[in-house]
Amino acid sequence: MNLVVILKRLLKILKNQNKMECKYFKKSEFTCKCGCGKTVISDELLYMLDKARGFAKIPFKINSGYRCSDHPESKKNPKSSHIKGLAVDIECKDSNTRAIMMDALVFAEFERFGLHKSFIHVDIDVVDKVSPVIWLY
Repeated sequence: MNLVVILKRLLKILKNQNKMECKYFKKSEFTCKCGCGKTVISDELLYMLDKARGFAKIPFKINSGYRCSDHPESKKNPKSSHIKGLAVDIECKDSNTRAIMMDALVFAEFERFGLHKSFIHVDIDVVDKVSPVIWLY
């Protein structure tokens, strides 16, 4: 692990610590979709998403948040950031919406993006994974 990355992340957490009130999201939106009912989601991730949603001024529908270890996608990808509560997939159906959302997500200081024709993946798993990065599905 790169010490600079760890210190950067810690500084960001400390900076956001007193701002953890969510205006646009409920934790239930991030519950695992396998039916287990578990919700594990990072407060830092929630704060950053809330900041992006406020900047974008359009709804962010969460397709996938937390995934427990029994979730079918977790079995396919056991190193997924969703399992750690550090990732979400946000519904996105057209190019204009994608541009607005990407602008807002960058404004909120996200650095890891996965782009699909129907969603945007963002995560804050910058300690264990390459950052900044954008990949295509």
